[in-house]
Amino acid sequence: MSLQSTPEQSAQTSGAPDASQPPAPDAEVVVETFRDRMASLDTVVLTMESEVQMNGNQTTTAEQHLWVDYQNDRIRTERETNQSETITVRNQSKTVIYNAAENTVSTFNNTGNVTTGIPLDRTLNTSKLSYVGTEQIDGEQTYRLNVTPANASAMPDTQSVDATLWIDTETYFPQQIHIATDGENFKYETTSRFQNVTLNTSIPDDQFTIDIPDDAEKPGYESNMETYESLSALKNGTSHTVPEPDMPESYSFEQARVFDSSDYHSVTLQYEAANNETVTISTRDSTEVNYEDVERYDEVDVGGHTAYYTEFEFGGSSTAALTLPRDNSTVSIVGDLSKSETIEIAESIADE
Repeated sequence: MSLQSTPEQSAQTSGAPDASQPPAPDAEVVVETFRDRMASLDTVVLTMESEVQMNGNQTTTAEQHLWVDYQNDRIRTERETNQSETITVRNQSKTVIYNAAENTVSTFNNTGNVTTGIPLDRTLNTSKLSYVGTEQIDGEQTYRLNVTPANASAMPDTQSVDATLWIDTETYFPQQIHIATDGENFKYETTSRFQNVTLNTSIPDDQFTIDIPDDAEKPGYESNMETYESLSALKNGTSHTVPEPDMPESYSFEQARVFDSSDYHSVTLQYEAANNETVTISTRDSTEVNYEDVERYDEVDVGGHTAYYTEFEFGGSSTAALTLPRDNSTVSIVGDLSKSETIEIAESIADE
């Protein structure tokens, strides 16, 4: 699979209006109607083709078929890349992942809302949208919107994000999104196209099951993942140490996840601010990674301990990431924070 044309090649800007063309739509109405459309969805079925170009010389492609049932909080994803094919079904109680190429199946117990994490929804909910005009995408009329990440002003001067969204003029559902990201040591472009879109139609229950072959291999260990909606429930529900970080006042606890297997465990806390910015703090078993040899990390001091800090781009936003190796565990902090804020949080739990 290959996306043959770039947005600049496939999108042709409409010329000056004439008497035969309808009047230009109101910009605020287009944006408001689009957000209303996304908020009103009960179900979505679509195919998403994505192409990522890294530093102008490396291209990866992927195709995903998605069935999203917002009403019943469940989702099926069939993902095809250059190397593999994976089917994932998630609901409030269980996640099942089947890898067709390897003929393996993994099952995890979980609770909590699963459809709120859809990448398109998450990107748009944390962005400012502005109407640009009408354009042709593959011969069809669309509205073009500029997408500005909510925290774009906090990005380092050496990084920039140019994101564009094209939506159908009748359904107001996205047809294509393009994100170009420039960083100090990297440059990449992501183009995602949404095809075969069906909105708000009933999805059969059996679509959210997987026909797994009898000879599929299962992991050689038992695993379990639980989600907690409060810190008190987390502390009462696990025997593992729960981090108690000093968070900025703008952040409040959202949820926690605990993963357990016979030879691995982790505790992950998620915090969220009013503007939808998030921070996750994870404590997991020690790893054998030598972070000193990883070029993208910088050594930083965290209360007398050596930690490793970096920044990366995801979904059009700049994200801070800090890893703090300890004697028997590893702490990771990832989120919409400045470097100094990230280090302060790490210092508050460094000696726990």
